[in-house]
Amino acid sequence: MARSFRIGNIGGVEVRAHPTVAIALLWVFWHWSRQAHDPYVGALFGGFLLLAIFVSVAGHELAHSFLARRYGLEVRDITLLPIGGVTRIEQFPLPPRREAMVALAGPVLNLVVAAGLTPVLLSALLWRGARSPLDLLLVARETSPSSLLLLVWLANVLLALFNLLPAFPMDGGRVLRAWLSWMSDRLVATRIAVSLGYLLALALLVAGIVLRDLMLPLLALFLLGAATVETRLIELEDAMRRLPVGQFAVWDMGGVGPDQELSYALRGGPRDVAVVSGGRVVGMLWREDILRNVRSGDNRLVREVMDPTVVTVDVDTSVYDAHQRMLASGHPSIPVVENGRYRGIFTADRLVHVYRYLQEGRRPRARYLVVAEALGLIGR
Repeated sequence: MARSFRIGNIGGVEVRAHPTVAIALLWVFWHWSRQAHDPYVGALFGGFLLLAIFVSVAGHELAHSFLARRYGLEVRDITLLPIGGVTRIEQFPLPPRREAMVALAGPVLNLVVAAGLTPVLLSALLWRGARSPLDLLLVARETSPSSLLLLVWLANVLLALFNLLPAFPMDGGRVLRAWLSWMSDRLVATRIAVSLGYLLALALLVAGIVLRDLMLPLLALFLLGAATVETRLIELEDAMRRLPVGQFAVWDMGGVGPDQELSYALRGGPRDVAVVSGGRVVGMLWREDILRNVRSGDNRLVREVMDPTVVTVDVDTSVYDAHQRMLASGHPSIPVVENGRYRGIFTADRLVHVYRYLQEGRRPRARYLVVAEALGLIGR
C-alpha cells in the first residue's frame, strides 16, 4: 500500500490520508461539475461535500481512538481512505463490555451529528416545500445549501448503520464478538464474526456486479482483507498465550554484575543487558545508555548507569503477556526469572523468532513481517 501523508494531529492522534483520496476528489469534481449548470460551482460543491464527509469519517475514527486511549490502549494513527477510515489501535484484548463500547463510539458519534443536523435540515426542507421522497431526491441532486445539509445528514446516518452491521471488521462485528466472548472463547467469537464478514463481502461483490458499481467490489475486497488479517492476528495471539516465555529466553552469559566496568557489557556486542547480583536481577542496562556512556570515554561502573526500575516476568508467563509487559515498560527487552532468580532475557528479536516458530510449515516465511508489524511485534 502506498505511503499515506499527514494531515494533522487532533487530541494527540495523528490523522493521515491515503493517496487514493485524490482519486475520490477527482471523481467528485467530475461528477458534480456535470450535475450543475455552472461546472465551477458544481466542482466547488463537490469539494465541500467530500470535505464534510471526510470530517464525519475522521470524527467516527477519533471517537474510537479517544475511548480506546481512555481504556489504556495506544492509538498509532488514523488513515482516511476513499471507502472510509482505518484506526490503528494497539492489539490488546479488552473486557467484552469495554470492547463493545469502543466499537459503538464511532456509530454513536455519527448518529449524534445526524441528530444535531436534523432540526436545521427539516427547517430548510420545509422552507423549500420538500415533503415527498421525490422532492428529497430532487433536492439531493442540486448544488445548494439544502442539498449539502441533506447529503451530509444522509452520509452520517449511512455511516452509522453500515458500521453497525454484525459482521467483522465492521463495528457491529466487534460488538458481536464482545457479546459472544461472554459465552465462548474469544477465538471462536472472532471466527463467527469473521465468517459473517465474509458473507457480507460476498453480498457486496455480487451487488457490485449486478449494479455495475465498481465501489462495492472494492469495498468487498477491503472487508475480506481486514477480516483475514484479524483472523490471523487472533490465532497468533491464542498461540502466544499457550507458549511459556522461558522456552524462548536467551541466557546471554548470565548478564553483568553491578560492580563491573561498563565496557564489560559490550562483550557480546551492543544490546540490552540484565544486571544480576547473587543470581537476582537488580537492574537493566539499555543499549542506548551503554553506547552513550562508553563513547564519552568515561570508564564508569555498571551500577552508575543501570536502570534500577526493572520489570521481570516468570519463566511460566506466556509469551503474549511478556510482550504486553514489554510494551507497558516502553523497552524492547525484559528479564526472565524463575523463583526470583535470573534465567535469561526476552527481546523483540526473540518475539519475531516465536512468530517464525509458530508459522513454520504453514505459509511462506516472508509473510511473518506483515502480520508481526500489524500486531505491534516489530517496528515500534
